[in-house]
Amino acid sequence: MHAGYLCCTSLEFGPTGIVLQGPASRTTAPDAELFAIRLGIAKATSMAIECIILITDSLGSARQAVDPSVHPGQAHSLAVYSALRLFFSQGHSYRIDFWNCPSKAEWSLHQLVHNNVTNARVSAGPHPATSINFLHSKSVISCLDTWRTLFNCPTVQG
Repeated sequence: MHAGYLCCTSLEFGPTGIVLQGPASRTTAPDAELFAIRLGIAKATSMAIECIILITDSLGSARQAVDPSVHPGQAHSLAVYSALRLFFSQGHSYRIDFWNCPSKAEWSLHQLVHNNVTNARVSAGPHPATSINFLHSKSVISCLDTWRTLFNCPTVQG
């Protein structure tokens, strides 16, 4: 179970900024990252700003967020694409920058969000949504467990 978290900081709102969070349900970490990017871009494009700086430790998820082609996280990508299309249509001075900030760099703002994510416990509820990537991971783990069980059986060992 992962949660999508992000921290939006604006010079207008001061250093505390705005913290958004939401459950990403049964999903993989890259899917949760994509969800967080979607939340952040949706919030940032609704504000009166001309420059969005997206700081992430997952540039792969950031690339996927702006890729409208068919892929497992396409719903998030299309929401991001739609928000950015409206954002960029406001003028030539509007832009978005992607900054890579590995967690091990321990930049204070990024570390705050990283700690919130890793310490979060989210209730799944009675009917949690599940991503394709989560189901794939679960299937692979199940196959490996079965293989290990069968391998320990003397009649199966070759």
